Amino acid sequence: MRSDTLKSAIILALIIGAMLIGLAATSLMNDSTVPPPKSYDVAMYDVYTDLLETSQQSWFAQLLEPRPEAVLIRVETESGQDHATEGRLAPEKRFKEAVDSAIADYLKRNSSTLELQKNFNLPHYDLITKAEEQAVLNEHVPGSACRGFQQKQGGYERWVELSAVGFNQYQTVAVVYLVEWRGGPLLCNGGIFGTGGYRMLQKRNGKWHLIENQVFSDWIT
Repeated sequence: MRSDTLKSAIILALIIGAMLIGLAATSLMNDSTVPPPKSYDVAMYDVYTDLLETSQQSWFAQLLEPRPEAVLIRVETESGQDHATEGRLAPEKRFKEAVDSAIADYLKRNSSTLELQKNFNLPHYDLITKAEEQAVLNEHVPGSACRGFQQKQGGYERWVELSAVGFNQYQTVAVVYLVEWRGGPLLCNGGIFGTGGYRMLQKRNGKWHLIENQVFSDWIT
């Protein structure tokens, strides 16, 4: 009888111990340093802002060709259907699971086109439409469209196209497609060049920082 009582006490102690361990684990999760995810509209513009800041350039790139602070941003997002992800995103192994999750979200978010708003936390920017952009890019012979663009957007030598942003579950890793065009005073005389590709970012200390891609998959024109 005493043996049965002892067994019951041991079993009860084990059950209580397991419950306490579970509660402690839950408490640790709740006290995690990872903040709760923001609403998508807010988190998306956080990524855009940090990505477009000139500080995202390497010191060497800034030395060779400093990126202008002023930037024009196209209203319509880039379609995810136009840019394959397979083989173009190769992060370090420690980021792979989070990046894969962000890619899945990226594909879902980019199944349609979004219209960006003036919610960027940048010191000097404006929005342009796809029609305004294409009028300049497709105009090989200088004409009214290009001159009109210069008159309206004087002082801007850089403009970008952005996709919608894909996040992992905890919004600690993001994937976005970026196209960047540059053109100086010779803008209407063919002085335009561009580059584009995927960017992976990690959130650290409240800011988004680029994750190095192990493959080079950007295009340059």
